[in-house]
Amino acid sequence: MSKQRFIKRYSLIINLVRRKPSSFDIIKKYLQEQSIIEEENFEVELRTFQRDLKEIESLFGIKIRKNRAKDVYEIVENSDEDSEKHDRLMESFEVFNVLNLSNQFENEIIVEKRKPLGLEHIYTLLSAIKKKHEVQFTHEKYWTEEEEKHLKQVQPIALKEARFRWYLIAKDKKDNIIKTFGLDRISDLKVLENTFVRTSNYDAKSAFQHSFGIVTKENEIPEKVILSFSQKQGKFIKSFPLHHSQKTIIDNETELRVELLIHLTYDFIMELLSIGAHVKILQPKILQEEIKRRLNETLSLYS
Repeated sequence: MSKQRFIKRYSLIINLVRRKPSSFDIIKKYLQEQSIIEEENFEVELRTFQRDLKEIESLFGIKIRKNRAKDVYEIVENSDEDSEKHDRLMESFEVFNVLNLSNQFENEIIVEKRKPLGLEHIYTLLSAIKKKHEVQFTHEKYWTEEEEKHLKQVQPIALKEARFRWYLIAKDKKDNIIKTFGLDRISDLKVLENTFVRTSNYDAKSAFQHSFGIVTKENEIPEKVILSFSQKQGKFIKSFPLHHSQKTIIDNETELRVELLIHLTYDFIMELLSIGAHVKILQPKILQEEIKRRLNETLSLYS
């Protein structure tokens, strides 16, 4: 069975029991029905299903346990944060599965014609991270004048999603520096037999705590940022916050004002510029000046 089919079966099991705790018979019947609909074989017997549950927990941290009193399988949530993380991960898998179906439903599923996001690497990288195996791949740089491709051997640490793209956080064996690699720029991925001991003093979650996107400034103190949005844009910002630190200060018929504790990274500045006249930076002054500078540079192109 292909890795894609494994991922899809895991996704079907997780989504079913998340919607409603179900008995094995119901799960088995559901997988049979999905096999017919998608013209794939997702069917399982009990022993295979039990192995799937162990693999789901090992790779994704999602615990599915049998409630013997009710004779159903259900998800055991550890925290709201874990639940949100699992939802986002499965959402990306669902995007990947929809893209795979797009050829079969070319008139019903309309997708953007663009370069793949590299989601096909997630399963392999998650397994390597969990089992602490080094990986090797070809990585393409986008920020140079000419296309550059380099062979990389790294120790994978974590996967991070930022602005609808996925990145690998890993220690580069060449210089022992922890770096990020866009999954869409990775090719020829191989899991090596070499194992490694994870760096004990590096915590990926803490490293990106005050970051927007994939750029970090671990040794700098985050800035208190206050933003004022138009009433219309404010609705989007409330439903899809810019950052986990976002707090509402004012919310009325004319304005949404929020406070963030965040590093002033390139990614964050580009996000504010993309909102245009619907956001005003009230604090800090240094961010106001940077936005003005970049807007003036843009205007100079048309003078």
